[in-house]
Amino acid sequence: MGSQTRATAVQSQRFLREGLYLRMTHTRWTSFDLIFFDCDSTLSTIEGIDELARLKGKEWRVSVLTDKAMNGDLDLAQVYGKRLQAIRPTRGQLREIEELYWEHIVPDTQAVLDALRYLGKTVFIISGGLAEPVRGFGKRLGVPPELIRAVELEYNELSGDWWRYYEPSTRHTHTYLDYQVGPLTVSSGKPTMVRELAGERPGRRLMVGDGMSDLVTRDVVDLFVGFGGVVARDKVRENAEAFINSQSLAPVLPLAAGPSGYQRVSGTPHQAIFDKGIEIALAGGLDLQTDTLLHDFEKAFAK
Repeated sequence: MGSQTRATAVQSQRFLREGLYLRMTHTRWTSFDLIFFDCDSTLSTIEGIDELARLKGKEWRVSVLTDKAMNGDLDLAQVYGKRLQAIRPTRGQLREIEELYWEHIVPDTQAVLDALRYLGKTVFIISGGLAEPVRGFGKRLGVPPELIRAVELEYNELSGDWWRYYEPSTRHTHTYLDYQVGPLTVSSGKPTMVRELAGERPGRRLMVGDGMSDLVTRDVVDLFVGFGGVVARDKVRENAEAFINSQSLAPVLPLAAGPSGYQRVSGTPHQAIFDKGIEIALAGGLDLQTDTLLHDFEKAFAK
């Protein structure tokens, strides 16, 4: 760490200790109400489809396709069916992916989501991952199934121990048959899901994600935040209005809630994660791509 970086970190920590980093009045940084998250490499450090491939011994083949799609080199539609056909997962293996999502949760994710809900924000998950593990993971995070969108699979009911159809455990042996083609199986589809989930809900929208399929939501949200804490993709960094360089998801909180949100969490258990988010942002863990955004954020949160 260079001397300038160390000095910035020390300075931001001093602001936190002394409570001088907030200007609670006359700021133009406004909060957001509808907060959308990607799942893989955003809320969890894994890519679920790649972990399924690992279980089948086909990790390299599938991970190459995943990287090309997430980096924008291939459309997701070109790789979605190929990956699943190569893996042919069972329901039981998808349950294992849910467990892996939880075991590899991105640092501070639960605390950030809890604070957002405390502040009255509506939290959504929009994922190109597989619906069963994404929904299960989302439920553990406190996100209701109706606020989650992912890709549904169809299974061969005559695969596995089908003759034991009367036993509940038989469902776990059913093998992948097909997937439901839709907006989340193409690279340009997430804006459709943002509109669908937002519906008639009033308020400003913020999206957080790591891939090019997340970046395309810029036209339907008020702020797109690229997350580079797991994989920092150059195209996302270059085009995102805000980009988090930290492994922690904590900077999302000051971005989403603003100074008014900080006032509301002061003195509650949620203040600690808000403080951490501000500290990380001021220490270089957040890039804002326009002078206007940078000015407004610094005016709101810097001394």
